[in-house]
Amino acid sequence: FGYVTLTPTWLLNAQGQNRYVLQVYDEGQRAGYRGRCVVQSGRAVLRLLAPDGRQLAGRTCQKVGDRGEWTLHLVGGGQPGQYQLVVDFDAYSGLLDLSETRQ
Repeated sequence: FGYVTLTPTWLLNAQGQNRYVLQVYDEGQRAGYRGRCVVQSGRAVLRLLAPDGRQLAGRTCQKVGDRGEWTLHLVGGGQPGQYQLVVDFDAYSGLLDLSETRQ
């Protein structure tokens, strides 16, 4: 269970997909999400999609050896429209801390 918000959120065995939408109005503006994930188990895959559906950035949060904490910086832009952050969970337990960023 658990639903990611744009605040630090602990999730336990999260499954499924969450989507967040960013609206960019100005040509050349960059927007996205930054933060961190601290993985106890499972996996979360984060993808930032452009208005045309192309993937601009991505990160997989999963334990690799003893390392379970990752910095997230998923930013893109240049064209006006709706950008989406897609988060796919596979039995993910841990912290997901996201903040919207615009440049």
